[in-house]
Amino acid sequence: MLLWIEASRAYGRGCLLGIAGYVKSHQTWDLIHFDHVLGQDVPDQFAELSIDGMISRTDRRDVSHRLGRLGVPVVDLRGSASPVRGQLFDTDPGACAELAFEHFWNRGFRNMAFCGYRSVDWSDRRRMAFADFARSRGIDPATFVPEGDPRQGPSLTQEAEGELRDPHLADWLVALPKPAAILAANDVRGRQILSACTAVGISVPEQIAVLGIDNDDVVCELANPSLSSIQPDTFRLGFDGAATLDRLMDSPNVEVTDGVNLIPPRGVVERTSTATIAIDDAEVAKAVELIRRTGGHSLSVEDLAQRVGLSRATLERRFRAALGRSPRQQIDQVRLSLARSLVLDSNLPMRSIAEDAGYSSLTRFSQAYRRHFHVYPDEDRAEGNRGHRRTFTAG
Repeated sequence: MLLWIEASRAYGRGCLLGIAGYVKSHQTWDLIHFDHVLGQDVPDQFAELSIDGMISRTDRRDVSHRLGRLGVPVVDLRGSASPVRGQLFDTDPGACAELAFEHFWNRGFRNMAFCGYRSVDWSDRRRMAFADFARSRGIDPATFVPEGDPRQGPSLTQEAEGELRDPHLADWLVALPKPAAILAANDVRGRQILSACTAVGISVPEQIAVLGIDNDDVVCELANPSLSSIQPDTFRLGFDGAATLDRLMDSPNVEVTDGVNLIPPRGVVERTSTATIAIDDAEVAKAVELIRRTGGHSLSVEDLAQRVGLSRATLERRFRAALGRSPRQQIDQVRLSLARSLVLDSNLPMRSIAEDAGYSSLTRFSQAYRRHFHVYPDEDRAEGNRGHRRTFTAG
């Protein structure tokens, strides 16, 4: 089995771990891993290898056709170039768009935008998905892509050009109505936006909040301020890709479907770049910040109203006017989002998680969890342990 996947970024490494998870639980494949740079041509030595199948990540159609000449099934996890005989996988841009919109909306942003790369297919897919979803919710987002040659360009070239000071990007950021929230095509683009904001004196996240996609922790943590990002389910991409290749190798005549197998992301990892609330109502903004800082623990709606100097009825009315939901719904959303991270990323007993989240019983916790995430907590953890984590939008 040949793996031609880059290990230089978190996305590729996550895919490789998902493949390893499938192999450990289902197969005893001998794996050959060739590291590479996206956009690289097919190495000559591939023709000399004796392999039964291949999992790749390439953004070049000519390269995909050359891989087809190896005469084995190919599964590609890039989402750009369909294998000659195989399947194509990618992170679902529509699900990313919904997560980004809800993340912005729940923080009170009504001015939204997308910043991407010129003529890069995955950037275009994410841009169109975000625009379509935002418009379905009554928001017409602004868009920025660099000027220049409209032909498809390699992703790494576009990223490298984005590192140069772009006066058009700076001008666009200055002209945006504020406060504004920007979805970046990926984390590298998000870091470039943050740098441009610093250069022109725009405060982040108070004036502009920035959200990336891919959650590459190195890129996100090195950004200033640290970059919030959508976490793709790269483990599932690799796991499901390996399972599909297993079927293709076992049954040469299995039907190969057209199109892309889309895997939803896991959720949003919030860092400093979106850690704000864009709410004109000062008391509601203070209440939301109190809920965020306390995690919603030991905080009743009556306590919340008293601490911001309003009656409960007034807080309820102004909360709905500002955010379209009640204070109790906001508290539950924060508590359950924190609880879900423990369900998926720890081995704590469910009863302990329920108590930490402030629920009087495991039954109440499970029912609330299912209302928010459409799955019971024990089922959610089981799915995650099998490499099938689900996306979620709380609230």
